[in-house]
Amino acid sequence: MAPAPRQPRGRHDPPVSRAPVPPLLPPPPSSRSRRLFLRAAFALGAIGGTAAALLPVLRADPREAGPPPTEAAGPPAEPAEPIERAELFDEMYGGRHIQGTDAGVRIDGRPLHVMRRADGSYLSVVNHYESFPTALATARAAVDDLGGAQLSLAGPASH
Repeated sequence: MAPAPRQPRGRHDPPVSRAPVPPLLPPPPSSRSRRLFLRAAFALGAIGGTAAALLPVLRADPREAGPPPTEAAGPPAEPAEPIERAELFDEMYGGRHIQGTDAGVRIDGRPLHVMRRADGSYLSVVNHYESFPTALATARAAVDDLGGAQLSLAGPASH
């Protein structure tokens, strides 16, 4: 039987060694002890940090907290500004029946999702990028934008 032809090697290829690979040995004792030390230091740090965070809560005396809010003395304080009453409306606009309050609006009996912004203005899912001063103005603008289309009964889609 003829020997197998040799593969040509480049000038920089190292010679192939057919020596058996030695089995992996366990790490030396110094690295095991270092690993255990670091693991213990981390655990102690986590326990110490948790204890430091909970210490004020655990040391608080519930008797020093004062009476619960329901036992406050005297009549309830009057608000500095009068409380705004919810705007209630029920009208026909553009051939559509609009009814609702600041909290909820219906157009032809179908819900229009209306959101109040931080500045007090309103927006709806129909006019999401436009603000209106009242919920009624928001509903009227939605009727204008809907044209002849109906609102979906499924409600707004989540993003």
